[in-house]
Formats: sequence, structure tokens, C-alpha cells
Amino acid sequence: MTVERVPSLDDIAGGAWDDVADPRDMFQSRAWLRALEQSGEAPVTYLIARRPGHPRILGALPLYDSLPSRGDFLYWPELHFQDLLHAAGPPGGRLGLLAGSRAGFSTRLIVDRALPAATRTEVLRALRDAACAVAVERGLPYTFFLFLDASAWRDLAPVAGGGDHHRLASVAQTELELPGADFEDYLATLPRNTRTSVRREVGLFTRTCATETVPLREAVTTVAPMIVNVRAKHGMAYSVDAVTRRLAAYSSALGDAAATALLCRVRGRVVGAGVLCRWHDRLYVTDFGRLDDDGAPDPFVYFNATIYEPVKHAYAMGLSSVVTGAGAELGKARRGSAVLPLMHVAWAAAGDRPDRRIDTAPAETRRKHWSELRSAHPRYFHPVWDELL
Repeated sequence: MTVERVPSLDDIAGGAWDDVADPRDMFQSRAWLRALEQSGEAPVTYLIARRPGHPRILGALPLYDSLPSRGDFLYWPELHFQDLLHAAGPPGGRLGLLAGSRAGFSTRLIVDRALPAATRTEVLRALRDAACAVAVERGLPYTFFLFLDASAWRDLAPVAGGGDHHRLASVAQTELELPGADFEDYLATLPRNTRTSVRREVGLFTRTCATETVPLREAVTTVAPMIVNVRAKHGMAYSVDAVTRRLAAYSSALGDAAATALLCRVRGRVVGAGVLCRWHDRLYVTDFGRLDDDGAPDPFVYFNATIYEPVKHAYAMGLSSVVTGAGAELGKARRGSAVLPLMHVAWAAAGDRPDRRIDTAPAETRRKHWSELRSAHPRYFHPVWDELL
């Protein structure tokens, strides 16, 4: 196995990348990663694994420098591994390398799925070793793989070393498979009481709000501050610049037809918005924004902008599922979404110091939280939770 460092996707043939990337995963696509690269949000190095003398890519790993000032909570490692970073004391505020596509939630591995399991492990071990070498060269203590889905963690677990750390994320992925052919078929799958509540929420929303779907490119300056407002109310640091860059990357990667903003207006004023990205047969709800005005009417704008209206759009476009994202997991689960676990992994670049004390309380608190939630609402949680809890 050889692992090459490549500074840009321009140096990788599109066909070679498409052969290894999962075609159903927007965040593995060359279009998304290329747009993110062009946005200049963070310097990137791509690790490409091949057999010597063969052009086919067996696995790939984007690596980004992580800085604490970026203000994007999704990829802010100190929120997820504060104990490790406090003990490591990274120089100059540099936190480590981020592995993956810096995309949203549910990160999946870019590895040839046609390979036997043992060979996939060989590929991932080679990529892991190469990532650790890059971290050592840059004087960084860790490589972080954030928001791995259960399948990715299952593949990655055999290459985890003795100095690695893994823990459940504090948020979970939610996805809604669309039954039948229209919104009524979706409603029919919900329990009677929930179905009655949803009809009420949809009815109040449609009586108060008018909706408009526009190309995301046209709404970035309107939507970005609203997204920042929502995150700030939940105590999450975010910057308008970081959101603007990410929304621009969506628009650049997908085009006007597939990257859209759902604007919710009350008396002509935009009070809420959802960001919708279509990729193959899936619709991603990547962001939600709300007007920074406590006096603005709120006729169930959140669930209409992030679930009901996206479900209607997905049916109209003949799609199979809606990725409803992370956060508000129980509210989304009651409305039909499956709750799927996510994992964080920290790869130690040069081994942990044996005398260092790591506070395990945050990780145990998260595990307890999910265990209690799953016990109280077992039907909302996918069986894959069993292997993690």
C-alpha cells in the first residue's frame, strides 16, 4: 500500500475519485469537496491510498488544519475533546488535524466498498498512519475524526491504537425514509396522536406563513445571520463568515436547482429558513435559521421548515429519504425520523503521555444521557445503538 499526499482535487482525475466515493453521499462527492477547497475555509491535504503501480484509488482521507478561531461548532474539536486538548496544551492554539469532509453530520469513510473487510482495514490503517505522520510533522497532538456514523466506526475500530480515544457524540443523526407517494402516506405512518398534532402544526403554519423556495445563492446573506442566531441561542459559537462560506460551497457544488433555501414569511418578512440540498435520491436539511426577534410569530416554523416542507419537496421530486440532520432528536423522531448514533475519534499523533490524567466524566455523561433516552423511547432508536451502549 502506498499513500500519496495531494494538495488539490484538481490533481485527481474525476473518474478515479468517483470510483471510490459513495455515490449516495453528497459529502464524499468531488463536487462538494472541490467547492469546500475553493472556499479557502481551511488548508487541505488529501491522502490517497493505492496499490503500487495501480491508478485505482482504494481509499482517501481529506485532512484539514483546525484552529479555535473558526467559530464553526461542528468542527471545533475542543467542544468534543476538551479534556485531551487541555492536557496536551497544543502550541499556538492549533488543535490538531480534522479528518473527513468537514460537511455536517454523519461522516462516512471514503474507501472502496468492493474490497474485502480485511483489505479495507489495511487501507484504513495506511491512511491512519499517514495522517499521524502529517500531524507529527506539523507539531499537532491529534487527528480528529468527528461525527462518524456507526458503519464508519465499525470499519475504523480495528485500526484504533492504544493511544486513541473514542466517545459518543452529544448529538445524533436523524433520517426519515419516505413511504408511499405523497405527504398523506407519510402521515399515515405516524401514531394517531402524533398525526393529529402534525396536521395542527401544518395547518397553523400555512395559515400564518407563506413559503418560497429560491436558489440558495440568492438567499445566503439573508439566511446566514439567522443560522448564527439559532446556534447562539443554544450556546454554540458560530460566525456569519463561516456560515456564509459553507452555504456558498453548497451552492457552488450543487447549482441552483439542487441547493435551495426555503424561506418562511409572515406578512412579507422572512422569519425562518431551511437550507435544502438534493443529492441523487436524498434531500439533506443542512441548516435552520430564525429571525433574531423574540416578538416574531412562531407558528411551528422549525418543524415545518426542517421536516414537513422538506418532506413535501422530496415527494414532489421523487426522492427516497430526507436527512433531517442532528439536534432536536426526539422531536424529529416523534415525526418519523430514525435516530442514529455518531462517534468522535481522536488519533494520538505520537502516543499519549502515560502520566497524563484524562477526565473521562464528559464521555461517561454522554453515554448515560443516550442510555437513559433510549430506555425511555426505545422505538425511536436504531438497533445499531446496542453495540455502542
